[in-house]
Amino acid sequence: MSDTHALFFKALSSRSRTKILQILADKGELSVEELTKLLDLAGPTVSRHLQILRLQEVVTVRRDAQNRYYSLNRGQLVQKLARFLKDLGSEVSLVPRAIESGP
Repeated sequence: MSDTHALFFKALSSRSRTKILQILADKGELSVEELTKLLDLAGPTVSRHLQILRLQEVVTVRRDAQNRYYSLNRGQLVQKLARFLKDLGSEVSLVPRAIESGP
């Protein structure tokens, strides 16, 4: 198994970074300033966390003048998790079996 998986999970191992992903999933696109207020962290700290998530391509950035807006890249997140499971030899299903079978 490659170091790619280890780097991906290392990026997700920080409580602050997982909280950033949760906030972006809930609220959509946000600026660093907005994230800083929601997380109660310093701007440079939030920027560093976002850089790590950007390197793993699980967040995207849009620049508008001097502001940067971040959003969750759900497709890439799911793809990386699916690739990890596939490399483990697991069949990947994005829908839990209880939901697949229905009532």
